Amino acid sequence: MNPLVEKLREIIKIKGPITFKDFMQMALYYPGLGYYTSPGEKIGPRGDFYTSSDVHPLFGTMLARQFYQMWEYLGKPQSWALVEWGAGKGLLALHILEALGTSFPLAWTGLHYYIIEASPEMIKKQKELLTSFPQEKLSWVNNLSEAGDNGHIKGIIFGNELVDAFPVHRVRQTNSGLKEIYVNWDEGRLVEVEGELSTPLLEEYFQTFGIKLVPGQTAEVNLAAREWLREVATKLEQGFVLLIDYGMESPELYHPSRMEGTLRCYRQHRLNNNPLNNVGQQDITAHVDFSALTHWGREAGLLPVGYTTQMDFLLNLGILEAIPRSKPEYVFDAKATHTVMAVKKLLLPEGMGRVFKVLAFAKGVRKPDLLGFVKRKN
Repeated sequence: MNPLVEKLREIIKIKGPITFKDFMQMALYYPGLGYYTSPGEKIGPRGDFYTSSDVHPLFGTMLARQFYQMWEYLGKPQSWALVEWGAGKGLLALHILEALGTSFPLAWTGLHYYIIEASPEMIKKQKELLTSFPQEKLSWVNNLSEAGDNGHIKGIIFGNELVDAFPVHRVRQTNSGLKEIYVNWDEGRLVEVEGELSTPLLEEYFQTFGIKLVPGQTAEVNLAAREWLREVATKLEQGFVLLIDYGMESPELYHPSRMEGTLRCYRQHRLNNNPLNNVGQQDITAHVDFSALTHWGREAGLLPVGYTTQMDFLLNLGILEAIPRSKPEYVFDAKATHTVMAVKKLLLPEGMGRVFKVLAFAKGVRKPDLLGFVKRKN
């Protein structure tokens, strides 16, 4: 038997059915056995899924441009922190650091880059990839309390495809009210069962955002994102939060056309919707509710200062102008062609352009006009 499934069976035998949130937490993060904590390639062509940083370095270059402007809004501090939460293989960190070091030397001088990463395997890959940068510029920390000046952060906290990996509750609307989906053990396998809500916050969530599920509709609720934003708001003394993820606002996310919710599993670049199979051996994810993130951020003391699609964000930052041109232009250039194709994947609606959104918050900064959210003039 799968050792992680055996662990789950033991826990369920003692405690009874567990929430899907607790199951997902174990499936992704159980020490040594969870998807993100076990050995093996997860991201990229030999893994299970792609991220934007796998597509082309220009993604990180554009983020560096935005971070530089944020640094200017902070008053060009001589010492500042850039905190990446969930850095994957470290590719995005590599591209951001290269761009800051090459194009923005004034900001680079006082920069300290922190990585918060739950996966020991990913930390190993990140350290191998980032060896060329000065040791004093980089730190791996367990939480925000270890970053910045004794946990007081002046700078930027950001995550690319971070929130979608937080464990979610799953609920289903029934004729007798909202029920929660639990994971149980029955006849030698993991199964889903319905039960009463494990927390009143689930009912409150739908009331807050004016959402009424139709009978039979299943949905996900990411309450962990609320706690995360509260922690971030507490530790961020002055600066910005930038989140890039796939998702939408509440009315679209919980529309009746999504009767089965948005929970997805990825294994070897194949999509399925059964999280109880291949436990610990496949990624589990759900679309992000950006209405909830905006509301919870404001509730925690963060000021929303930008929300747009990844396509518009990158266009506003000048990604098209950053594509290298062949010289002379009528001569075929394989590198330039590859870049154009990669940028299309980042931008086009049928690729990552529209399903991915970008949300920014500020704290202790006058309301800024951030480049990524201001339409460029032709």
